[in-house]
Amino acid sequence: MGFTPEERARCRIVGTPIGNLGDMTARAAEALREADIIFAEDTRNTKALLHHLNISKHLKAYHKDNEQEAAEAALAALQAGSRIALVSDAGMPGISDPGYLLVKALLDQGIPFEIVPGVSAATHAAVASGLCASGQYLFYGFLPHKGAERALQSVLTSRHPVIFYESPHRIKDTISLLLRSFPPPVAVCRELTKLHEEVLLINDEAELAKLTVKGEFCLVVQPNTAPEATEGKAELAFEEIAKLLAAEKLPTKTISNVLKGMGMKRNEAYELAQRAR
Repeated sequence: MGFTPEERARCRIVGTPIGNLGDMTARAAEALREADIIFAEDTRNTKALLHHLNISKHLKAYHKDNEQEAAEAALAALQAGSRIALVSDAGMPGISDPGYLLVKALLDQGIPFEIVPGVSAATHAAVASGLCASGQYLFYGFLPHKGAERALQSVLTSRHPVIFYESPHRIKDTISLLLRSFPPPVAVCRELTKLHEEVLLINDEAELAKLTVKGEFCLVVQPNTAPEATEGKAELAFEEIAKLLAAEKLPTKTISNVLKGMGMKRNEAYELAQRAR
Protein backbone atom coordinates (compact mmCIF):
# COMPACT_ATOMS: atom_id res chain seq x y z
CA MET A 1 0.00 0.00 0.00
CA GLY A 2 1.32 3.45 -0.90
CA PHE A 3 1.44 6.33 1.54
CA THR A 4 0.93 10.03 0.99
CA PRO A 5 3.84 12.46 1.45
CA GLU A 6 2.08 13.82 4.54
CA GLU A 7 1.85 10.34 6.09
CA ARG A 8 5.53 9.63 5.41
CA ALA A 9 6.58 13.02 6.77
CA ARG A 10 5.35 12.13 10.27
CA CYS A 11 8.49 10.01 10.73
CA ARG A 12 11.73 11.04 9.07
CA ILE A 13 15.17 9.43 9.11
CA VAL A 14 17.44 12.39 8.47
CA GLY A 15 21.00 12.47 7.15
CA THR A 16 23.13 15.23 8.67
CA PRO A 17 26.52 16.77 7.71
CA ILE A 18 29.63 14.66 8.36
CA GLY A 19 31.65 17.74 9.25
CA ASN A 20 30.90 20.88 7.27
CA LEU A 21 27.58 22.30 8.49
CA GLY A 22 27.17 23.97 5.11
CA ASP A 23 26.31 20.53 3.72
CA MET A 24 22.99 20.47 5.61
CA THR A 25 20.33 20.30 2.93
CA ALA A 26 17.28 22.56 2.96
CA ARG A 27 15.07 19.47 3.03
CA ALA A 28 16.87 18.04 6.06
CA ALA A 29 16.63 21.34 7.91
CA GLU A 30 12.90 21.49 7.13
CA ALA A 31 12.46 17.96 8.50
CA LEU A 32 14.02 19.00 11.81
CA ARG A 33 11.94 22.19 11.98
CA GLU A 34 8.70 20.26 11.44
CA ALA A 35 9.46 17.52 13.99
CA ASP A 36 7.88 17.63 17.45
CA ILE A 37 10.58 15.33 18.86
CA ILE A 38 14.07 14.67 17.54
CA PHE A 39 15.71 11.40 18.53
CA ALA A 40 19.47 11.95 18.48
CA GLU A 41 22.57 9.77 18.90
CA ASP A 42 24.17 12.47 21.06
CA THR A 43 21.83 15.26 22.13
CA ARG A 44 24.77 17.61 22.76
CA ASN A 45 26.00 17.35 19.18
CA THR A 46 22.49 17.72 17.81
CA LYS A 47 21.92 20.83 19.98
CA ALA A 48 24.94 22.42 18.30
CA LEU A 49 23.51 21.62 14.86
CA LEU A 50 20.08 22.96 15.81
CA HIS A 51 21.67 26.12 17.20
CA HIS A 52 23.42 26.63 13.86
CA LEU A 53 20.05 26.25 12.13
CA ASN A 54 18.26 28.46 14.69
CA ILE A 55 15.94 25.59 15.65
CA SER A 56 14.74 24.72 19.13
CA LYS A 57 13.21 21.26 19.66
CA HIS A 58 12.61 18.60 22.29
CA LEU A 59 15.44 16.03 22.06
CA LYS A 60 15.57 12.43 23.20
CA ALA A 61 18.62 10.16 23.22
CA TYR A 62 18.78 7.32 20.69
CA HIS A 63 22.17 5.58 20.81
CA LYS A 64 23.60 2.06 20.61
CA ASP A 65 23.25 1.44 24.36
CA ASN A 66 19.54 2.30 24.54
CA GLU A 67 18.44 1.61 20.97
CA GLN A 68 15.74 -0.94 21.78
CA GLU A 69 14.08 1.30 24.38
CA ALA A 70 14.53 4.42 22.25
CA ALA A 71 12.98 2.74 19.20
CA GLU A 72 9.96 1.77 21.33
CA ALA A 73 9.72 5.36 22.61
CA ALA A 74 9.81 6.67 19.04
CA LEU A 75 7.00 4.32 18.01
CA ALA A 76 4.96 5.37 21.04
CA ALA A 77 5.46 9.03 20.14
CA LEU A 78 4.21 8.35 16.60
CA GLN A 79 1.17 6.50 17.91
CA ALA A 80 0.44 9.46 20.20
CA GLY A 81 0.32 11.75 17.17
CA SER A 82 3.76 13.37 17.34
CA ARG A 83 5.96 14.03 14.32
CA ILE A 84 9.46 12.66 14.88
CA ALA A 85 12.88 12.77 13.28
CA LEU A 86 15.87 10.51 13.87
CA VAL A 87 19.44 11.77 13.43
CA SER A 88 22.90 10.45 14.21
CA ASP A 89 25.96 12.53 15.05
CA ALA A 90 27.01 12.60 11.40
CA GLY A 91 25.75 10.97 8.23
CA MET A 92 22.82 8.60 7.88
CA PRO A 93 21.24 6.77 10.83
CA GLY A 94 21.49 3.01 10.34
CA ILE A 95 24.82 3.14 8.49
CA SER A 96 27.52 2.46 11.11
CA ASP A 97 25.22 4.41 13.47
CA PRO A 98 22.06 3.52 15.43
CA GLY A 99 18.81 3.51 13.51
CA TYR A 100 18.28 0.00 12.17
CA LEU A 101 15.92 -1.17 14.91
CA LEU A 102 13.53 1.73 14.39
CA VAL A 103 13.44 1.30 10.62
CA LYS A 104 12.90 -2.46 10.99
CA ALA A 105 10.02 -1.87 13.44
CA LEU A 106 8.43 0.70 11.12
CA LEU A 107 8.57 -1.74 8.20
CA ASP A 108 7.28 -4.64 10.28
CA GLN A 109 4.32 -2.61 11.53
CA GLY A 110 3.56 -0.96 8.21
CA ILE A 111 4.16 2.53 9.58
CA PRO A 112 5.07 5.09 6.88
CA PHE A 113 8.37 6.95 7.09
CA GLU A 114 10.57 9.10 4.92
CA ILE A 115 14.32 9.00 4.32
CA VAL A 116 15.93 12.43 4.00
CA PRO A 117 19.42 11.72 2.57
CA GLY A 118 22.60 13.68 3.16
CA VAL A 119 26.37 13.54 2.68
CA SER A 120 28.06 10.12 2.66
CA ALA A 121 31.65 9.65 3.85
CA ALA A 122 31.91 6.38 1.91
CA THR A 123 31.06 7.89 -1.49
CA HIS A 124 33.24 10.91 -0.72
CA ALA A 125 36.21 8.63 0.05
CA ALA A 126 35.52 6.40 -2.95
CA VAL A 127 36.00 9.37 -5.27
CA ALA A 128 38.81 11.09 -3.34
CA SER A 129 40.93 7.93 -3.04
CA GLY A 130 41.35 7.46 -6.78
CA LEU A 131 41.13 3.68 -6.20
CA CYS A 132 37.57 3.04 -7.40
CA ALA A 133 38.06 3.13 -11.16
CA SER A 134 34.81 1.31 -11.98
CA GLY A 135 32.73 3.27 -9.48
CA GLN A 136 31.95 0.00 -7.68
CA TYR A 137 33.07 -0.75 -4.14
CA LEU A 138 32.26 -2.83 -1.07
CA PHE A 139 31.39 -0.84 2.05
CA TYR A 140 32.32 -2.57 5.32
CA GLY A 141 32.10 0.14 7.97
CA PHE A 142 33.93 -0.33 11.28
CA LEU A 143 35.92 -3.50 11.93
CA PRO A 144 35.04 -5.05 15.30
CA HIS A 145 37.15 -4.10 18.32
CA LYS A 146 37.87 -7.76 18.98
CA GLY A 147 38.75 -10.20 16.21
CA ALA A 148 39.37 -7.58 13.51
CA GLU A 149 41.80 -9.81 11.63
CA ARG A 150 39.34 -12.71 11.66
CA ALA A 151 36.49 -10.44 10.56
CA LEU A 152 38.59 -9.17 7.68
CA GLN A 153 38.66 -12.65 6.14
CA SER A 154 35.15 -12.10 4.81
CA VAL A 155 36.29 -9.37 2.39
CA LEU A 156 39.78 -10.56 1.38
CA THR A 157 38.41 -12.03 -1.85
CA SER A 158 36.33 -8.99 -2.80
CA ARG A 159 36.59 -8.13 -6.49
CA HIS A 160 36.04 -4.46 -5.71
CA PRO A 161 37.80 -1.88 -3.51
CA VAL A 162 36.72 -2.05 0.13
CA ILE A 163 35.88 0.99 2.28
CA PHE A 164 36.22 1.03 6.08
CA TYR A 165 35.51 3.58 8.80
CA GLU A 166 37.91 4.00 11.71
CA SER A 167 38.44 6.11 14.82
CA PRO A 168 41.68 7.86 15.87
CA HIS A 169 42.69 5.50 18.68
CA ARG A 170 42.74 2.45 16.37
CA ILE A 171 43.74 4.03 13.09
CA LYS A 172 47.43 3.00 12.96
CA ASP A 173 46.73 -0.59 13.96
CA THR A 174 43.98 -0.85 11.36
CA ILE A 175 46.13 0.60 8.58
CA SER A 176 48.91 -1.86 9.48
CA LEU A 177 46.42 -4.72 9.28
CA LEU A 178 45.15 -3.54 5.90
CA LEU A 179 48.71 -3.22 4.55
CA ARG A 180 49.30 -6.87 5.50
CA SER A 181 46.03 -7.96 3.90
CA PHE A 182 45.67 -5.91 0.71
CA PRO A 183 48.03 -4.51 -1.94
CA PRO A 184 49.20 -0.96 -1.22
CA PRO A 185 48.33 1.81 -1.06
CA VAL A 186 45.78 2.29 1.69
CA ALA A 187 43.97 5.56 0.95
CA VAL A 188 43.51 7.37 4.26
CA CYS A 189 40.77 9.99 4.03
CA ARG A 190 40.67 12.19 7.14
CA GLU A 191 38.28 14.90 8.33
CA LEU A 192 36.16 14.74 5.19
CA THR A 193 34.33 17.99 4.30
CA LYS A 194 36.10 19.82 7.14
CA LEU A 195 38.71 22.59 7.03
CA HIS A 196 41.65 20.19 7.44
CA GLU A 197 40.43 17.48 5.08
CA GLU A 198 43.24 15.40 3.60
CA VAL A 199 43.79 12.21 1.62
CA LEU A 200 47.04 10.27 2.09
CA LEU A 201 48.15 7.18 0.18
CA ILE A 202 50.05 4.98 2.65
CA ASN A 203 52.27 2.35 0.99
CA ASP A 204 54.06 0.91 4.02
CA GLU A 205 54.17 1.20 7.79
CA ALA A 206 57.10 3.63 7.69
CA GLU A 207 54.77 6.20 6.12
CA LEU A 208 52.46 6.10 9.15
CA ALA A 209 54.74 8.70 10.72
CA LYS A 210 53.26 11.38 8.46
CA LEU A 211 49.70 10.58 9.57
CA THR A 212 47.84 13.09 11.75
CA VAL A 213 46.02 11.00 14.34
CA LYS A 214 43.02 13.25 14.79
CA GLY A 215 39.44 13.32 13.55
CA GLU A 216 37.39 10.69 11.75
CA PHE A 217 38.88 8.38 9.13
CA CYS A 218 37.66 6.60 6.03
CA LEU A 219 40.02 3.98 4.53
CA VAL A 220 39.97 2.59 0.99
CA VAL A 221 41.90 -0.48 -0.21
CA GLN A 222 42.20 -2.15 -3.59
CA PRO A 223 41.12 -5.76 -4.19
CA ASN A 224 43.79 -8.42 -3.77
CA THR A 225 43.61 -9.71 -7.33
CA ALA A 226 41.89 -8.77 -10.56
CA PRO A 227 38.99 -11.12 -11.37
CA GLU A 228 40.44 -11.95 -14.78
CA ALA A 229 43.76 -13.02 -13.28
CA THR A 230 42.05 -15.19 -10.67
CA GLU A 231 39.89 -16.91 -13.26
CA GLY A 232 42.86 -17.53 -15.53
CA LYS A 233 44.87 -19.13 -12.73
CA ALA A 234 41.91 -21.35 -11.80
CA GLU A 235 41.59 -22.61 -15.39
CA LEU A 236 45.31 -23.45 -15.51
CA ALA A 237 45.06 -25.29 -12.20
CA PHE A 238 42.15 -27.40 -13.47
CA GLU A 239 44.09 -28.33 -16.61
CA GLU A 240 47.21 -29.32 -14.66
CA ILE A 241 45.21 -31.49 -12.26
CA ALA A 242 43.35 -33.14 -15.16
CA LYS A 243 46.67 -33.96 -16.87
CA LEU A 244 48.13 -35.44 -13.69
CA LEU A 245 45.07 -37.64 -13.15
CA ALA A 246 45.09 -38.77 -16.79
CA ALA A 247 48.77 -39.69 -16.45
CA GLU A 248 47.72 -42.07 -13.66
CA LYS A 249 45.43 -43.85 -16.16
CA LEU A 250 42.28 -42.84 -14.29
CA PRO A 251 38.98 -43.10 -16.21
CA THR A 252 37.46 -40.01 -17.79
CA LYS A 253 34.47 -40.17 -15.43
CA THR A 254 36.72 -40.24 -12.35
CA ILE A 255 38.72 -37.24 -13.57
CA SER A 256 35.48 -35.41 -14.34
CA ASN A 257 34.13 -36.10 -10.85
CA VAL A 258 37.31 -34.77 -9.25
CA LEU A 259 37.10 -31.55 -11.29
CA LYS A 260 33.42 -31.14 -10.40
CA GLY A 261 34.31 -31.51 -6.74
CA MET A 262 36.77 -28.64 -7.18
CA GLY A 263 34.04 -26.35 -8.49
CA MET A 264 33.93 -26.88 -12.27
CA LYS A 265 30.60 -27.12 -14.06
CA ARG A 266 29.66 -30.68 -15.06
CA ASN A 267 29.90 -30.20 -18.84
CA GLU A 268 33.16 -28.27 -18.61
CA ALA A 269 34.66 -30.86 -16.26
CA TYR A 270 33.77 -33.75 -18.58
CA GLU A 271 35.14 -31.97 -21.68
CA LEU A 272 38.42 -31.19 -19.89
CA ALA A 273 38.70 -34.78 -18.65
CA GLN A 274 38.21 -36.05 -22.19
CA ARG A 275 40.91 -33.74 -23.55
CA ALA A 276 43.32 -34.78 -20.82
CA ARG A 277 42.76 -38.48 -21.62
